[in-house]
Order: sequence, then C-alpha cells, then structure tokens
Amino acid sequence: MLQQRMPLSVYLYSFCQAINLTSAVISVAVAATVGNILAPNELWATIPYGMQFFLLLLSTYPAALLMKRFGRKAGFSVGCSILMLSGIVGYLAIQHESFMLLVISHSLLGCFTAFANFYRFAATDNLPKGKRSKALSLVIAGGVLAGVFGPYISSQLREVSGYPLFSLCYAFFIVLAIINILVIFFLPTTQKTTSDKTMAQPKQEPLNQNTRSQIIIALISAAIGYGLMNLLMIQSSLHMGHMHVSFEKSSFAIQWHVVSMFFPSFFSGLLIARWGHFNLIYVGFLLLIATFLVNMFAHNYAAIAFSLILLGLGWNFCYVGGSALLSVALENNPKAHNWQGIGDTTIAIFATMGAFLPSVLLTLIGWQGSNILALSLCLLSIFLVSHLSPKKIVQKVA
Repeated sequence: MLQQRMPLSVYLYSFCQAINLTSAVISVAVAATVGNILAPNELWATIPYGMQFFLLLLSTYPAALLMKRFGRKAGFSVGCSILMLSGIVGYLAIQHESFMLLVISHSLLGCFTAFANFYRFAATDNLPKGKRSKALSLVIAGGVLAGVFGPYISSQLREVSGYPLFSLCYAFFIVLAIINILVIFFLPTTQKTTSDKTMAQPKQEPLNQNTRSQIIIALISAAIGYGLMNLLMIQSSLHMGHMHVSFEKSSFAIQWHVVSMFFPSFFSGLLIARWGHFNLIYVGFLLLIATFLVNMFAHNYAAIAFSLILLGLGWNFCYVGGSALLSVALENNPKAHNWQGIGDTTIAIFATMGAFLPSVLLTLIGWQGSNILALSLCLLSIFLVSHLSPKKIVQKVA
C-alpha cells in the first residue's frame, strides 16, 4: 500500500492546477461581459477572450523551451509573475475604462496558462511508470476546486462597494499568483535537461513506429477533445441565451459542466490502469458523441444541462487519456520537453479555434449544424485512433 502513495509534489502540483483553473473559470465568467462594457463595438466583445487563447498558443512552445533550459521551477515562477501582471493590468483596465488594457490583461493570462499547463507533466517527472497516469490524473483533478470556487469568487467580487464593477475579479489574480508562488517554493527542483552531460552526448535515436503512433493518437485525443469542448461549451451558453434561459440557470449548468470536466480525474488514473489508455480515449469520444446526439434531438434546458455534463466527462477522458499516453510514449526521451511543447501547442491551436468559432458557426450553420460537424469530427477521430492502434500497441501501452 505504501508503494502506491504519491509523493507530496503531486498534491502540490494539483493545488497549483486548481489555482490555474480558478483563474481560467473567473476569466470565462467575466471576459465577455467586461469586454462588452469596454469594447468600442459589440462585435469586439469576445476579442479579449480570443486573444487569451491566441497568446496561449503562441507561448506554449517557448514556455517548454524555457523550462527545458532553466528547469520547471523557474518556468512556473515566471508564469506566476505573468499572472500577477495580468491581474494588475486587468484592474487598471476597468479603473481607466481601457479596452486595450483589457486585451493585454487577457493576453497575459494566456501566457500564464501556457506555463501552468505543464503542471500535469511536471508531476510525472522521475516517477515510476506505474504511477504516472495516476499522478497526472490527480493534478488535473485540481480543477474540481476551480469548478466550485471560480464561479463563487466571480459572483462575490463582481460588485463590491467602492470598487468599479468586476475590478476585484481581476485583482484576485494577484492573490492567486502570490499563493501559487508560495506553493512553487516548496516544489522539488528538477534537473535541467540541457546539462553538459546531455549536450556532450547528442545520441538521439529516431522515434520508432509504435512511439510515433502513440504520440499522434495522444494529440488527436487531447486536441480534438479540447477544441470540441470549447466550441460546444461556449455555443451552449449562446444557445441558452437564445432560449431566454436566465443567467442564474445558465451559470448553474456551466458550473456543473466544469465540475464534470475535472471530477473524473480522481479515478481516471485507475481506469487507465484497468482499461488502458486507448479504451479510455474511445470512451471519451463515445461520451462526446452522446453529447452531440442529445443536443440534436432534445431541445430544452434540462437536455442542454445534461449534455454539458456529458461534454465535461468526454473531455476529461480524451484529455487525460491523451496526456497520459503522451507521457508514457516520451518516457526516457531526451526531447520530451520539446514533444510536450509540440503537444500542448497542438492542443492550443484547437482550443483557440474552439474559442473563436462558436458564434461564427452558430450564425453560419446553426446549433444543429454545429453538433453534426462535431459528431463527424468525433467519428473521424475514432477511425484514426483505431487505424493507428493495432492490438500489439494497445497491449504494450495498457
């Protein structure tokens, strides 16, 4: 039993992930509303949130390279500094009613997220192979706290006497950054991967066919799952608005969606151990397919709330399964940081498209058309995963 215990660092990384996702949930709650207040034109209201994901995309690979050169701890400390700066700029944006400062604030938040997304990989550094999937799942599970406290904090700080509307929501990023840097102080210092020893031995074997297939499957699962989750989460909010669902009921549905995204991480590591990575990924895509079918054939608030829960579960299995598979595929690979950077950049590309496209697709092809498109992408993903994962690879990885 003692052998199965996780080191303290895994739980510290889980807490760091909770801080990361709390800032993300607060951002989701306030970005569009504040953008609508400060934007010179209503069409620009979602630009701050879109730029947040665009800067996440641009910053992910540089963040991986920085951590490869200076170590995880240094990289995460830089990320905390950026989060603090995001809070300061966001607070000033509302104080001075500056839309440009608001865009800068969310862009900085995207940069912070690029660093924070590596918490899940850092938790698996130097762990035995049998513990990696469980450690990664526990880190992602930190999002449950974000799902509970993020909306609550946004609601409590939205309107406080003596402060401009929403200004303290951004100021709270400063508090989160301070807490985060204190936790990072207690994290173990990992070896830099660009030591002289490594540099002196540039012996790098090419990836074999099995490893390449595992990496491609991991990226398909995590990236497609993330992009579709972003797309349908935002579209669901817009669709509920068109259905004249109250803000309170809509927020309640989104809150349960966020909880369902992260709660399965408490046991998804055990599911990987029992089912294997590939079976968990298949279940994730099947849950996403169920989400889109519910949206296509049921047309009321209860159905959308239920589909959002399915969407969160499907995202978790695809994202955790894909991330864990990538970690296993890159075991003992001297270029692991580079591949993790490529992986998270790929995920960020799809997440960015999922953030920018909801209103466009809703206008062009509608709610039904968007769900049919998402369903088609899921079926294509299942075909690609099954094509790339013959039995010999499944048995080896599972």
